[in-house]
Amino acid sequence: MASSLSLSDIRSSKGFIVATICIATFTDGFIYGVVAPVIPFILRDQALVSEHQLQISTSILIATFALADFFGAPLCAWYVDRYRSKRVPWYAGIVLISTGTIFFGFANRFWMLVVSRILQGFSSSILYTVGLAVLVHTVDHDEVGQWMGTAMSANNIGMIISPLIGGIVYDKAGKRWVFAIMVALGAIDVVLRLLMNEQKRDTSGVNGSSTQSHEVPHEAVQEKEKEKPQGHYLDVSRPQTAVSALSKEYLSLQLSLHGNLSQVPIVSSNTAGSSTPDTIQAAPTQFRRLPGVLSLLKSPRLLAALYGCFINECIVSSLCAVLPLFVNDTFNWTSLQAGLLFLTIAIPAFAGPLAGAMADRLGARWVAVAGFLLTAPPLILLRLVDHNSKEQIILLCGLLTLAGCTIILFLSPLGAECTFVAEELSKDQETDLYASSFSLMNCSLAAAALLGPLACGGLQQRFGWKVTTIALGMLCVSGAVPSALFTGSGRAVNVDDKDEV
Repeated sequence: MASSLSLSDIRSSKGFIVATICIATFTDGFIYGVVAPVIPFILRDQALVSEHQLQISTSILIATFALADFFGAPLCAWYVDRYRSKRVPWYAGIVLISTGTIFFGFANRFWMLVVSRILQGFSSSILYTVGLAVLVHTVDHDEVGQWMGTAMSANNIGMIISPLIGGIVYDKAGKRWVFAIMVALGAIDVVLRLLMNEQKRDTSGVNGSSTQSHEVPHEAVQEKEKEKPQGHYLDVSRPQTAVSALSKEYLSLQLSLHGNLSQVPIVSSNTAGSSTPDTIQAAPTQFRRLPGVLSLLKSPRLLAALYGCFINECIVSSLCAVLPLFVNDTFNWTSLQAGLLFLTIAIPAFAGPLAGAMADRLGARWVAVAGFLLTAPPLILLRLVDHNSKEQIILLCGLLTLAGCTIILFLSPLGAECTFVAEELSKDQETDLYASSFSLMNCSLAAAALLGPLACGGLQQRFGWKVTTIALGMLCVSGAVPSALFTGSGRAVNVDDKDEV
């Protein structure tokens, strides 16, 4: 008789965990973008600020989300790195996103909107720091790029389509229905996060057995220990396995002896007699190693990946900032038509998992370099769109579609690079650095979301559309150089897998 899956099995299954994190990243991007087009109208319609403060107040509300996101990620990574627990920040993120949404819905003062954006920004930082760390612990090692691309693409899709939905809903039904959409989507996200039960994949190469899932009951471990025969045995029927196990045992003893000797303090002769074994205490290794974030920042490979993620977010957020005004001035388009234009970028983002799968098979380096070099020409050629005609509209849509198809080639591979760098350094330092790595990636995305629109908007206002498109293209080209020099040339392979017979 076939046994049906229990609720516990479903909650800890790879499919459920991946779906939960992808929905969470989509919700995060959606909530970030859905209020962007309606903020100035809310401030004006509810008379929360005076007319001459409308622009600066709108900028403050957009910036506070990015700032909270930027500073929240390292704090979350520090907590995970110090206390080895993802549950507390994970549930804290649920509380923050729920509270932030409630503050937005019932805001009748400007400061309440500021608090709402800050809470949502902190929630976003926790999601990327902890959620992506859970993702890479759940999926198979050779699927990291594919599922990383899925999660990042889900966020991009949410961020791109939400301004269109938010603008239409606010125009037709008002703030109440925008709030209702946020509550409905947030409720689904919260329920899935509460149901999710993390089950890590085997990462025994990182910090030994300490990285095993904390879900294993202590009683079960004790029962297993009782059943195991005492002593060390080698499987002589498998010579290669036996030799490998013997060499590992010898290396373990050497490392243990070296560690014990290095932790014995030097005692002067006049105090040697008063020293006892009880007074000789070894310094904990966690205080002798560098903090996770600092050790990761020493890696050129990670810095190249972070710069590539920065460029991706910078391009997307910059286009979101300047395109609506440009098409309004050039084609006399309304906000609805401008919002529909972003579908040319959002639809190709669904192919993000394919780009990640290519990187898993071919290596991240040349896939990412190809993405940078192929995305730059469509961005630069946008300068050709300069007057109102059907041909110009077709050209604009075609170039944006090409850019949307190629920009995914470097986001997914470089996101996976952050995973592989964290894995390598985790083995060296004997600790889990995934959360620290993703916190740095989140900081680069938040910095791009803050600086991209400001810089691109300033260029557009000062020098015009043609200079702005050239700047975006050159920024994209600049990402190819560090990727070619430092990004991994092949798919990262689990070293432990090579020892298997």
